[in-house]
Amino acid sequence: MSVTSWPRWADMPEFHLLPDGWSIDRLTDHVDIIAGQSPPSETYNDKGEGMPFLQGCTEFGDEIPVTKFWCTAPSKIAPSSSTLMSVRAPVGELNRADQDYAIGRGLAALVAEEMNPDFLYYGLHRWRRSFQRLGQGSTFEAITARQLKQVIVAAPEDGNEQRRIAAALRLADDAIAKTKTELEATRELKRSLLRSLFSEGLVQPKGLHCSKWINCPAHWTIKPLRYFAKVTSGFTMGRNLSRHETVTIPYVTVVNVQDGRFELKDISSTEIKKEELNTDLLQYGDILMTEGGDRDKLGRGGMWREEITPCSYQNHIFRIRLDADEYKPELFHFLIQTYQAKNYFFAHAKQTSNLCTINSRELKNWPIPIPSMDEQNRMVSALQAAEQQESATEQKVEALQQVKKSLLQHLLTGKIRIPEGTING
Repeated sequence: MSVTSWPRWADMPEFHLLPDGWSIDRLTDHVDIIAGQSPPSETYNDKGEGMPFLQGCTEFGDEIPVTKFWCTAPSKIAPSSSTLMSVRAPVGELNRADQDYAIGRGLAALVAEEMNPDFLYYGLHRWRRSFQRLGQGSTFEAITARQLKQVIVAAPEDGNEQRRIAAALRLADDAIAKTKTELEATRELKRSLLRSLFSEGLVQPKGLHCSKWINCPAHWTIKPLRYFAKVTSGFTMGRNLSRHETVTIPYVTVVNVQDGRFELKDISSTEIKKEELNTDLLQYGDILMTEGGDRDKLGRGGMWREEITPCSYQNHIFRIRLDADEYKPELFHFLIQTYQAKNYFFAHAKQTSNLCTINSRELKNWPIPIPSMDEQNRMVSALQAAEQQESATEQKVEALQQVKKSLLQHLLTGKIRIPEGTING
């Protein structure tokens, strides 16, 4: 196929460096494309009557869709084993049809005719980059049927080689899925520890203190947060500091503060007064907690471990500086992840148009159950062990995903060939 016969956006570097035995064709030379069409709305239901119905990629899972609706009069059907692709924003999201599905206008089904269906599914993870480039610098809301028919693909002519490539990528996916299952198990262990340790302590208590906001061993002390912590808010970006000598330093925003961790790959910066360097910056052991946002973002946070220094923080973030002789910040890091903490935050938050916020007064009045220092130390040890196991498993998932990314790049461009007999496909 001549380079001049395809649109510039459809070109990919590997098309010019393919090994022997590989060919370049239009997607439609190998695939039948079924464009989705929404059936009459009165035929939808959520009772399991009729054929599973997918409106768009919002029903996509990791690989297989999660059915939420059914349809008694489907207009277009994606057959089992076809590849499902989102043709509306976000364009190019992929899933596999594990059964027949009715599909709406947000999806297309790609049915392999002259290509291994598993190779098609994995190949689209790379080939979609060509039409996704159409949307760079603009709002890319949809790919048209005409554009989809112009997509160019590179593939080995030997169907057995296609199967070997797909089998190698399936092994990578299976390893990722297995490790994700392990990750969910470690997260459940951590959740279970959070529930039991903060409500029952390390050993079966002789009695419990039960109130609207607290369930804890009766021998624990209960004090409002303000009695043993200083709560402050951060800096407002864009202050008028024209009359002051300033410095520019990193600036933690709500986006960086996750539940139990900080995402600091992309961090903002802000100007502060030079004298504020000595008084108002983050220190090791500070607890950072979001004052609000979407409901799931309210009160999330963790303990600052001087990941960046010096560092300031946004005015929409509370900094809780604890008296460590009263309550260990390492334990408070876990306390704010508990159901009891979330329950208090949600109950005392003000909600307007999907946004929840809690003010510093309510936060300072939060009644905190305080174990003995010996109990705190042992609770921290148990919870940190669970957190470290969770982190290690997360890193394992990320490493496997990088391996798969490399395999996609090298196997689907012919840079690495899989000899016959080395893998079952």
